[in-house]
Amino acid sequence: MPITNPPAKLTDQLWMLGSSAYPLYLFQGENEAAVFEGGIGAMGPLLSAQMDELGIGKDSVRQVVVTHAHPDHVMAVPALREMFPEAQVLASETAASTLATEKAIAFFRKIDAALTDSLVKAGALLEEHRGQPRVDKQIAVDRLVKEGDAIVIDGVAFGVLHTPGHSDCSLSFHQPESGVLIVSDATGYYLPEHEYWWPNYFVSYGTYLNSMRRLETLAAETLCLSHNAVIQGAEEVKSYFARAIDATEQYHERIVAEAKAGKSVREIGEQFGAEVYEKTQLLPLEFFQKNCGLLAMKSLKHAGIEPEK
Repeated sequence: MPITNPPAKLTDQLWMLGSSAYPLYLFQGENEAAVFEGGIGAMGPLLSAQMDELGIGKDSVRQVVVTHAHPDHVMAVPALREMFPEAQVLASETAASTLATEKAIAFFRKIDAALTDSLVKAGALLEEHRGQPRVDKQIAVDRLVKEGDAIVIDGVAFGVLHTPGHSDCSLSFHQPESGVLIVSDATGYYLPEHEYWWPNYFVSYGTYLNSMRRLETLAAETLCLSHNAVIQGAEEVKSYFARAIDATEQYHERIVAEAKAGKSVREIGEQFGAEVYEKTQLLPLEFFQKNCGLLAMKSLKHAGIEPEK
């Protein structure tokens, strides 16, 4: 069974905190700790309250690790920097460039507010966790990390993997001795209550599949997703990857079939977006339809089909 309700202790040293929709992962060494993921802004106050309740000292956190520079994965970072004054913020060079762009952060603030409103209205987040509106124009990064680097926490090393496809800046993190694998959005948006994947190959379908297949070979035992679930157990993780890859390939094939049947990218986006929206109303219907239109473009490009727009 997927683990869906933080706070949850995953291993002797790893916690799933934050919310189900936007989990943050806290790895505790004996003297130091690190937080993986940056969530939406409301995850800052929520994480602070959870750490206080669990008796986890904030002064031990030395690193905050950004998986990729999308608004729902970075907007708590300024609050985390204030909570953990000794911590460095780590991200890829591409992500750091985005986070230094005032126009991008202004747009991210709007998305962050919309997501927070949705969660509060749905009862998935308390009003007290909303916090004051941020006015940050940039999100600073202290250390750049890339493929082949290691993030070391009290002698425990997480290998850095570049796993693009969802975004150019997507990173995953692997700790082979404990079998922990943190994969950002590399496997898409998984809704365990529906056993449904919304593939998220917003950069490239082929690259996205290759990243998943690479991660599948690592034989992880604790798979930390960026939304909605943690998968535990070697066989469960293996099955999850197989199903995620199959769901992605079927999604792509459906898009290609619809295009060959004469549907335009706009029509495909509207149809597929409505399917996702039926299962989660976290954002307006138009958000899902626009992004499904982008997925249609990526699938048709991979298939060598000139799209009808």
